[in-house]
Amino acid sequence: MDVIPLSCLQAGESGRIAWIDGAADFTTRLAEMGLREGTLIRMVQPGSPCILAVNGQRLSLRFEGDTQVFLEAIHSEVLTA
Repeated sequence: MDVIPLSCLQAGESGRIAWIDGAADFTTRLAEMGLREGTLIRMVQPGSPCILAVNGQRLSLRFEGDTQVFLEAIHSEVLTA
């Protein structure tokens, strides 16, 4: 299993959230928006803010301070199979 930071995803690439590291209030808010361990996401537009496709919705996020999202990399051939 390859674990990478969210910031390494390019547009169109996907991953499954392995864990989120950061302040409890911000990580709780992310969980309320659907970003929690095990969630499949797709990068629509990298940067700050980034745009993510999550559970059929698009989220625009600018991460605070030292908050980081780590993903299990999913290769495109897995998604198209």
